[in-house]
Amino acid sequence: MAYNGEYYDQGGEAMGTGDRYTAEQMRRTLACLAPIFDVVRLVDPRDTAVLTLEEDGTLRREPYQCFRVWDKACRCKNCTSIHSMLGGCQRTKYEFIRDDVFYVVSRPLTLLLAEETPVVLEIVSHVSDQLLLEKEDGKSFAQRLDELQEKLYRDDLTRAFNRRYFSEFTFLHRGLDFLPKKLGLILLDLRQFKQVNDTQGHLAGDRVLEEVARVLSDRVRAQDSVIRLGGDEFVVTLPNCEESVVRRKVEELRAAVAAVAQADFGYACTDAFETSQDFLTRLLDEADRRMYEEKRRNASAR
Repeated sequence: MAYNGEYYDQGGEAMGTGDRYTAEQMRRTLACLAPIFDVVRLVDPRDTAVLTLEEDGTLRREPYQCFRVWDKACRCKNCTSIHSMLGGCQRTKYEFIRDDVFYVVSRPLTLLLAEETPVVLEIVSHVSDQLLLEKEDGKSFAQRLDELQEKLYRDDLTRAFNRRYFSEFTFLHRGLDFLPKKLGLILLDLRQFKQVNDTQGHLAGDRVLEEVARVLSDRVRAQDSVIRLGGDEFVVTLPNCEESVVRRKVEELRAAVAAVAQADFGYACTDAFETSQDFLTRLLDEADRRMYEEKRRNASAR
């Protein structure tokens, strides 16, 4: 029960204040929740580690383990725990083990140990509602949720990822079990795209955008992301890449896209990516500056 933001167990002892817990408060909280739910655990979604709070107040880490409870070999595509930690808010989802459905709550917390340690509390409860298990239009509940997740983060026209995918940092953990610090970002803008729409029609413009997205997607790794920011502007994210690799990739993509349309490119790199909108904006601004320098050079050369 909570009074004035402080949580108490049945014996009246404080369990934690808001989302900040000492080791002892967290132990009591976990002990109270464990008999009620199917799974109650602490995780660090940055490297998909399951955390065990030891008696001496330290955390024991079991990396690359949190997704194994779902019989998966890699991080969940819909990792609500990483979205919870990055967004600083509670996130929920449904997960599946064969025909069983589970409801998952991920809540970001801070443990007050030797130093403040961000973690996520995951609470999992089995769902017994038979309506969720019934198929609709030949599709299971899991398939329908997967389709909904795709629509949430995909651009309708090009099937590239969309701006929401970018702004929620989903590109950071695509195909990866840990969050990278090194990140390359390539920005490109199609030249004279408005002229294509004006002279050949919007359907022709749409086909150009679709083909550019396909060309880009065919030339990146599984952990990379092709994102349509809007209009004729695309971003390609390259985790764990040195600047020299990013620069080579710019030239590779430039040559490939040239078969469809002329484009101007810019890029930015960092060895210490921070999951904040300000940092992401600064990185995008740097790529944008380089792109417009190239755009000016190309305009003056014509």
